[in-house]
Amino acid sequence: MKIIFSFCLLFFMVSFGFSQSSYYTQFQGGGNIGVSNPKYQGTFNGYSLHFIFGKNFNEKAFLGLGLGNETLKGDYSENENQGGESKKLKYDRNLFPIFIDARFPFKDFGKASKIGVVANAGYAPSIGPVYDKGFLGKAGLFYLFDSLNKTKFTISATYVYQQLHGNYYGPTFYHQHINLSAGIMLK
Repeated sequence: MKIIFSFCLLFFMVSFGFSQSSYYTQFQGGGNIGVSNPKYQGTFNGYSLHFIFGKNFNEKAFLGLGLGNETLKGDYSENENQGGESKKLKYDRNLFPIFIDARFPFKDFGKASKIGVVANAGYAPSIGPVYDKGFLGKAGLFYLFDSLNKTKFTISATYVYQQLHGNYYGPTFYHQHINLSAGIMLK
């Protein structure tokens, strides 16, 4: 039932986005490069796919609601092991983040290029046994190639702070990584 509801919501958001020029729809995918994992040795790398639907405020700001799927994988061990040998464990989990996406262009380059800041804040609920839950925050820069046709291309680089809490077992991580994404914006 959740999948059917999500698909219907996605369909209506996309069709509504194509009919209104003051709204935008964005599809983006990218890679995650682990940077820090406090209290643990080892970081997690992976990939992300996001869908964002939002309001275009006269090309001065973009504010939207996003859904995504992220995968993180890697090895980790505890920093302070009790009694000698450190045991390596594997992390291979998914996230389903729901987030607010805010983009503020601050510089135009020619007629078709913009650069600006991007920030996300949200939560990843636990939707299944292989999905972790937790809060997230992102901040960084984005580039928008604002071509004359309806399809625009965007690239972003963000620093991410992600809480990773397992459903039934495992420690809670406060993982930090860099996300590099490329996507298409329809407005």
